[in-house]
Amino acid sequence: MQRQRFLFAALGLLTLWRWALLPTLELAPGEALAVFHVKHGPWVGFFEIGPLVPLFARLGMLIGGEGEFGVRFFAPLLALAASLLIWRMARELFDEQIAGWAVVIVNVLPAFNLAAVTLTPATFACVLVPAAALSVSTALRKAEPQHRAWWVAAACVAGTALAQPPAFGAMVAVVLVFALHGGLRLPGFRRIVVAWSVVVMCWLIWQGGHGWPVFAAGQWLPEWRVMPNLLRWVFLASPLLLTLFVLAVREGFSRAMMVSHRGLPVTMLLPLAALDFFHGPHESWPNTGGVVWMVFAAVVLAHRSTVARTAVIEQKISLRTITIVLAALQSAFLLQTDLPRTLGLTWPFSQNPSATTDYSHVFTADPSKAMRGWRESTRVVSAVLAQAGGDGSWFVLAGDRPLAAELDHYLGRAEAVQSPGSDLSAFAGRSALFVTEERGAKALPDSLKKRFQRAELLSVARVMHAGNEVRWLKIFACHDYRPPDL
Repeated sequence: MQRQRFLFAALGLLTLWRWALLPTLELAPGEALAVFHVKHGPWVGFFEIGPLVPLFARLGMLIGGEGEFGVRFFAPLLALAASLLIWRMARELFDEQIAGWAVVIVNVLPAFNLAAVTLTPATFACVLVPAAALSVSTALRKAEPQHRAWWVAAACVAGTALAQPPAFGAMVAVVLVFALHGGLRLPGFRRIVVAWSVVVMCWLIWQGGHGWPVFAAGQWLPEWRVMPNLLRWVFLASPLLLTLFVLAVREGFSRAMMVSHRGLPVTMLLPLAALDFFHGPHESWPNTGGVVWMVFAAVVLAHRSTVARTAVIEQKISLRTITIVLAALQSAFLLQTDLPRTLGLTWPFSQNPSATTDYSHVFTADPSKAMRGWRESTRVVSAVLAQAGGDGSWFVLAGDRPLAAELDHYLGRAEAVQSPGSDLSAFAGRSALFVTEERGAKALPDSLKKRFQRAELLSVARVMHAGNEVRWLKIFACHDYRPPDL
């Protein structure tokens, strides 16, 4: 009992430390996009993120202000809730000792620590998916068709879909749990299916009304390159911890743990891990929602490391200490860079990406473009805007939506920063500053050239962080906007 009290006190201190860390990291494009939805609308939409992220961002901004701390205010609290849910799930399945070790392992996971200090769909997935699993386990154990745990599970699955639609991973895992326990015929299962189906139907309607952007972006296609996907896991879980995860899951199968309710963690992590392996690389950094399977892997590892008889107690302690220390150090490193997103994977913030350049970038530079250099970039744009004639007569047009969201947040203007896909009819006759990260851009894109009477290059800026280039900006002055129909 004394150890458990110490664990809960440590979780409280860790939450305070995460709160203190929030203002030190600039908003990632996904977070800035949530703030953009809060400021300019629409709140209800499923373009890159679901409506749950902007909602919590708005609530946090009401409490902690409009800076990084306010936007991410609920992230450490959600991480604390996830830790407590994991402790309770492991305690009900095994015992308090295993539950305590499971919480320790989860809180040194680099991916979990990243989710704990950023407000992304991953932050919600780390809470809602374990909550759904715990509720399902409770409902099946009680064997009551009308037990309230069924409603909690349905709400958690719907919430996961609202955070990162359509949440196929959570649904497949829940279905598999029911299939193994013969629960497909239970009324509670139908509630979960209905809740999930309603949210997915809203997602399909929204996608159809906006030209199916998810298919245009190719995000529904799996990423088949094995080595980059595996390296992504190595950096999100640490090499030693990932190896122990695999060994623990294998041991769990060999011990026939699946025949009882204790097989819940393995049952949950397998489909989630498969989906994350092939679809996780599509997520924009720092969203790592698919790695929620590592939470269940931590429970399996805590169980196997406690009951294993092949190692003496001194060896267990040494291995645990080394694993936890290395994972904690890697967590600290991961919070300072977006390294996994450059491991051979094409993503929006890489210039001229290829397997060769991405792999070499890992060893030759600090590729922290997603969470570094936005304030400096905004200062450059603000200075050019002032030199061009002031804020009133010019509007800002960014080369893409992520850049537009970041500039909008850090410029702090009442007028939204636009992107090429925006409706610009209200800006007829006005001049714009066009900001792009394309280093090779010598003129406006063809789609914008015909909309302005003339344009010229005003400024070129190289944004640095820790002695390494993180962004290359080109700013064009575009005069006299003309809508396409004029």
